[in-house]
Amino acid sequence: MEDAAQIAFRRRPISNLVIAHRRSLVYLGNVVFALYAGGFAYIMLADFLVNHRASSLLLIVFDGLVAFFAATRDMPKEINVSIRDWIFGFLSFVPLLLRPAPEVHDNLLLLAVQIFGQTVAVAGALSLNSSFGIVAANRGVKTGGLYRFVRHPIYFGFFVLLGSYLVQNLTVRNAVVFGTYIGVQLTRMILEERVLCRDPEYASYARRTRWRVLPFIY
Repeated sequence: MEDAAQIAFRRRPISNLVIAHRRSLVYLGNVVFALYAGGFAYIMLADFLVNHRASSLLLIVFDGLVAFFAATRDMPKEINVSIRDWIFGFLSFVPLLLRPAPEVHDNLLLLAVQIFGQTVAVAGALSLNSSFGIVAANRGVKTGGLYRFVRHPIYFGFFVLLGSYLVQNLTVRNAVVFGTYIGVQLTRMILEERVLCRDPEYASYARRTRWRVLPFIY
């Protein structure tokens, strides 16, 4: 009969294979996002060079920051292998389908709103730091910075940033993209918290920090 040490040694290669497979999902997510982000930045840069619209330039800056945080994030303590969660994770790339509207000039007030949304999103990403992720995973509980006020400040920043861009570049295509994005992100919040609330520390944090996106509203 095998003792505990022999059983552990025999199972180790299988365990390592599972870990490697799960990590490959994380790396695949990074590669796919990088490809989408690169193409999106190229389109927005071309619009800025031709039409000199700051709204497009702001999305390039934000796109680059999100790509940076996605590439430098920590490997999670618990890797999510749910097909459903990965589908919604990839659907969160849908804003990269936004396109500049033809013959539209920037509105200064809407640019200010866009900058505000971008600032909130970047501040949230900085608070999250290397725990930033595309699919819900436990990379450690973050409660500092903007996370003291709401549980998903980055999503709030996204909504403001992309919503103001939509108003400046109002087309049927962009409206469908933004509406889809809102639905996807609201669903992702619920899916993320199902994963994170398995951690007693996060469950305690969720009880203390009542609001998901906007205090006193949601």
